[in-house]
Amino acid sequence: MKKRNIITYVTLVTLIFITFWVALTNGASHFSIFKMNATQLNTIFNIRLPRIIAAFIAGAALSVSGAFFQGALRNPIADPGFMGISAGASLFQFIGALILPSFLTGQFLMAFIGGFLALFILIHFQPRMNPYRLILIGVALNATFTGIQEVFPVSQGRSNISLSTITWTSTFWLVILGLIGLMAAIIITPWCNYLKVNDAQLGSLGISASRLRSGLLAVAVFLATTVTVSAGVILFIGIIIPHIGRWLLDHDYRHLIPFSILAGGWMLLFADTLGRLIIQPSEIPAATILIIIGGPFLIFILSKQPQGDSTNATS
Repeated sequence: MKKRNIITYVTLVTLIFITFWVALTNGASHFSIFKMNATQLNTIFNIRLPRIIAAFIAGAALSVSGAFFQGALRNPIADPGFMGISAGASLFQFIGALILPSFLTGQFLMAFIGGFLALFILIHFQPRMNPYRLILIGVALNATFTGIQEVFPVSQGRSNISLSTITWTSTFWLVILGLIGLMAAIIITPWCNYLKVNDAQLGSLGISASRLRSGLLAVAVFLATTVTVSAGVILFIGIIIPHIGRWLLDHDYRHLIPFSILAGGWMLLFADTLGRLIIQPSEIPAATILIIIGGPFLIFILSKQPQGDSTNATS
């Protein structure tokens, strides 16, 4: 492994441990983990710990999902939040909650249907669109799904789902399904590099480009949908982390995906912790922090992208 890669990973692990410690011991109340009463112990184990774990898994899942979307669609700004995947999952989870309000498994299943429906629509348009026009289709899908959900007054309760309302039950499902999706991502990661060549060359190697993309997108949608059900819609992290990974390491997905898991987990945990600390006793949602960071970052990416080049940032 290159010295630069080793330094990057050591730095990441250090940041994860520091942020974990700060998140665990700071908030509306501050205390030492070595000297706690019963109330403080309850705060740590029933409020802060599930939130910390959920933030890390959600950030890792969204970062990997974004990397797969960018590679499969050959689009440097593809993200499950922008492409309507998360909004579709949120809408269909809301429908599932109306039908079976106490059946969490049913809500997950409905959310997966919504996420894959949005993906099906995108894939239908993808052959006829350049990457940036496809993003506009995704934005339109996102607006449509969100608008339909907002028509119903009871949907306001659904919008309250976030890391601040996470419970051990939601965290349990997020960890189980998130780890399944991340393990699947690691297994298929070596195949991602084949997408650097065109479809004709892949065919000459006996590899089906459409099947490869379908596999990557299926895992990406699974990860994004799992996060949406548990922690709500979170934008930008799927764009920010893969691009930073390509700049710090290289474009090899065997390096990019492990980096995305660690860096994405840390970034969402950091954003959530920062949001809890800067205006105590109130807080700023992690999703809002990421929008503040992600907006300028997206502008920077677009300003650096050569005109007519849709693959440079993802290959």
